[in-house]
Amino acid sequence: MKTLWLLAALMATIAANTAQAQSAPDFRSAYFNRLDQKKTGGFTLADLQRISGKEFKRIDDNKDGGLSLDEYIFGIPSSRQDAIDFFTARFQRSDYNGDGKVDFTEDQAYCVDLVTAADTNKDGIVTKDEFLAALQ
Repeated sequence: MKTLWLLAALMATIAANTAQAQSAPDFRSAYFNRLDQKKTGGFTLADLQRISGKEFKRIDDNKDGGLSLDEYIFGIPSSRQDAIDFFTARFQRSDYNGDGKVDFTEDQAYCVDLVTAADTNKDGIVTKDEFLAALQ
């Protein structure tokens, strides 16, 4: 009987965790919405560089002009592994010279690369569909 109760409790926990995971918003979509500050259905390179530049200055904790991976992902809750994975990958792609830090120039160059890759119709605006496809 105790085994049956433990099995039932385990199944309830799995169901609750599954429901919570399904109800958690997709990080990439939420991030796009943050980039689309004017709520026009897209963002431009200038938008991305402005937002990214502000973030860069905010998270450069030691103000040395370069971001370590720890600074890059600091503050992301451990329960948001999708966000941690996204920003870890972005950090790695942004570290063009491979020195383990991302400087402001590298950060802004990443923005150029992302918009160039994502803006498939070359209209200067990255839509949500283009953004999500580029992150695959």
